[in-house]
Amino acid sequence: MSYSFSLQSHNFRNTYGTGCFLLYNTGTAIVHSSQGLLTTVAYQFGARAPITYALEGSIAVAGQTFKWLRDNLNIIADLNEIESLVQKSSSHTDVVFVPAFSGLYAPYWQRDARSIICGLTDETSKGR
Repeated sequence: MSYSFSLQSHNFRNTYGTGCFLLYNTGTAIVHSSQGLLTTVAYQFGARAPITYALEGSIAVAGQTFKWLRDNLNIIADLNEIESLVQKSSSHTDVVFVPAFSGLYAPYWQRDARSIICGLTDETSKGR
């Protein structure tokens, strides 16, 4: 767990990298989610200190998507292009992309799920 994870109960942190991981600090209570989240140990400061727990929601593919757009589809030449494409795009586009390259993690946990792009029209373009 990252050093900047909140030490206060009921705070959360998102970590983005190849995947995405949300951790919600539940304090010393072990909370069992009915929504498909994982219960995990957040931290313990010393053998006699209380254990602090967290709920974790995991997404297998986040940042890896941009590498895929660059290396497999050639939609971008450089990762720095992403920001300018986002700024050009319409905020009311109906295009949805679910990058389930490794299946879906929380809360569905479907290993056989596949990626999908939907909502494409003849006006859909690189920046839209």
